[in-house]
Amino acid sequence: MLGDPLYVMTALGMPVMMTWIMSFLPREMAGLAGGGVIVMFLGMNLILSASSIIEERQNGTWARLLSSPVTRVEIMGGYLVKLFAVAWSQAAVLLLTGRYLFKAPWVYFTPAAFVVLASYILAMAGLGVLLSTILRTQQQVPAVATGIAVVGTMLSGVFFPAEGNKIMTLVAKISPQGWAARGLNSIMAEGAGIAAVQGPVTWMFALGLLFLAIGLTRIKFE
Repeated sequence: MLGDPLYVMTALGMPVMMTWIMSFLPREMAGLAGGGVIVMFLGMNLILSASSIIEERQNGTWARLLSSPVTRVEIMGGYLVKLFAVAWSQAAVLLLTGRYLFKAPWVYFTPAAFVVLASYILAMAGLGVLLSTILRTQQQVPAVATGIAVVGTMLSGVFFPAEGNKIMTLVAKISPQGWAARGLNSIMAEGAGIAAVQGPVTWMFALGLLFLAIGLTRIKFE
């Protein structure tokens, strides 16, 4: 993946550049906006990576994989390990560059922040696996991933106030992106504890497990 210039630009180049742009905002806005950049690109990357199963089918490598001496559990376990490893690596790069390179107001790197990220990564990874069973071609994946990640983040009240807009208010209440960005900002910029984000974390974990369960039952091992 690191040998693909387009992937590197999408997963690291663009989000690092946007994090830098957000650093020019007033301090009280920079943390939430920076968190929004992280969850937006993290969500996009997770959906794109999870939907690689579609590409495997189109290229014929999925059938060869199934014919190899490995179980279905091992196949999907390998996919999920890859998803989580890539997501945590991307999150670490964006958090550290935001804090130490662009001076984002993140000073509280507590376990609570990792719990928020873990629940968000699970939610978006599960959604990606589910979408891999719904979408038909690899060409559909980038458009859907961009729509969900970008539009979902934009409408969740991260970059623009959601108050007064019924659609944005609704999206802000159900969107994993909005809950994750606000949770990260509350913890890392304001020093809130895990109790302050217990509800959103539970919601994201539940969504992730639901998406993952439905997606895994729909995958055709043939």
